[in-house]
Amino acid sequence: MKLSSVLDGYWLEKELSFSPHTIAAYSRVYHRFVAFVGDVDIERVTANDIRRFLAHLRTEYNLSRRSVHDAWIPLSSLWTWAENELGTPHIIRGKVRAPEFTKTTIEPFTKREISALVNGTDQNKPWRLPTGARVRSRRPTALRDRAIVLTLLDTGLRVSELCQLALGDYDVSRGRLHIRHGKGDKARFVVMGNRTRMAIWRYLAQRGTPHAHEPLFATRSTLPMRRDNVGNMLKLLAERAGVANVYPHRFRHTFAVTFLRNGGSPLLLQELLGHTDLATVRTYVRLAEQDIAAGVKHSPVDTWRL
Repeated sequence: MKLSSVLDGYWLEKELSFSPHTIAAYSRVYHRFVAFVGDVDIERVTANDIRRFLAHLRTEYNLSRRSVHDAWIPLSSLWTWAENELGTPHIIRGKVRAPEFTKTTIEPFTKREISALVNGTDQNKPWRLPTGARVRSRRPTALRDRAIVLTLLDTGLRVSELCQLALGDYDVSRGRLHIRHGKGDKARFVVMGNRTRMAIWRYLAQRGTPHAHEPLFATRSTLPMRRDNVGNMLKLLAERAGVANVYPHRFRHTFAVTFLRNGGSPLLLQELLGHTDLATVRTYVRLAEQDIAAGVKHSPVDTWRL
């Protein structure tokens, strides 16, 4: 069976269980792979073809070792499915090892860095008038950007999850967000502290009366935020605030470590982050700098009085 036909069957079964981000990432790998080996019968593909393709990603697309490792995952998934569905021999399991990469050191934000970022949401970079006077102006998206920064910090949401939030997913009375399609299409709830809820209240108050189906965090043209929108906003914010190494997932790291330092339970943290196991949570535990005792969520935003 041609690879294109195999992929048709694969997506018919898998598409509903994958998040939009996972679908896009896997589809990109499959498109590149078929372009590399051709739309041949799946039985003709060998383990060496997989190895050559992974090397091709490094040289042709200049991908990092982590990105090449991430490309191995959908290929292995495809052959696992084909083995179960079509009886196709698995050419990756036990034959092509997942490419190794150096894991990035988890470095949470400090209180000073977070304060600088929150303050940086308010005004544009200063500039000088012809007279030499130094002036600054308030940013039109200041309330939205402050609410986004505090929400990322206070919930540990993935940026893709934040972008998918609709107004109807926000339970105002409980300060609770409903994540309907987390990683692996798993749903969960996360809770925010009062200061983050106030930031969202101020942001929504300027939007009038949005409908439940509208995005919780919207662009200036009222469209849903995308990952690159948030990433670009944080990049410019980092420049204004003078904070290095700012990216969405670092807020997730900061939430996790702060949660544990404040006495939160690792099992509860696993649930809040949407992890299927404790492996990643154990990394946060090692960084927490204190014994972990069972407890309830403590808001980093409220704790730091941001």
